[in-house]
Amino acid sequence: MKSKVIALPFAGGNKYSFNSIEKHVSKNVEWITLELPGRGSRFKESLLDKVDQIVEDLLAQIMSNIGDTNYIIYGHSMGTLIGYELTKKIIERKLQQPMSLFFTGRGAPGFNRFTNKKSILPTNAFWEEVSKIGGLPKEILECKELLDLYYPIMKSDFKAIEDYNYLPMDIPFTFPIHVLMGKDEIGIGDEKTSLAGMKGWQNETSESCTFELLEGDHFFIFRHAEAIAKRISQVAVGSINIV
Repeated sequence: MKSKVIALPFAGGNKYSFNSIEKHVSKNVEWITLELPGRGSRFKESLLDKVDQIVEDLLAQIMSNIGDTNYIIYGHSMGTLIGYELTKKIIERKLQQPMSLFFTGRGAPGFNRFTNKKSILPTNAFWEEVSKIGGLPKEILECKELLDLYYPIMKSDFKAIEDYNYLPMDIPFTFPIHVLMGKDEIGIGDEKTSLAGMKGWQNETSESCTFELLEGDHFFIFRHAEAIAKRISQVAVGSINIV
């Protein structure tokens, strides 16, 4: 039986967001990207703007996918936050736990990268702020038609992130966490993630927590799609612990 990767997209993302990574994963791995309401095949459904609502929606989706199968959860940016809370819910419901978590593009859940609320800004100011933090690929940011389509989705996703309330666990996870970030994301100041903010992920598990920086900005994952697919595949089949 194949190991599975349950993938959770970034703000504004959909089930096709990781196609460039998915095509490089091992043949021994089944890749499943979950779809949130209000986008892609669920475009006609109402958007969700609260993390707990999103988690309940995703939990319902994965029930038939995890069973007694080995799997990992992968998330990028907003997907890491959702993945963290989804994993807590999986444990709470006494479901099959993931072998590992593989997160890219975000510091630990208690770390807040955003210094002001972007979801309340008017349209032009909102896109200016999203552009500054690299919150969408430039191909989308340069197309007005796509911006009009993405605007309500992105506002909803940003509201969920900005209103998120971190509650530390009494008992940390008992499986490894692997964290990758773009070098340009790391630093001190507005919209940057400090090294301490990244390494705070170690507090969320009693097992190993590995860290790696790759060249690039917030969307470094597409610059290194094949390399990231290889890392995720190795973790998913349990053949390696990244160090």
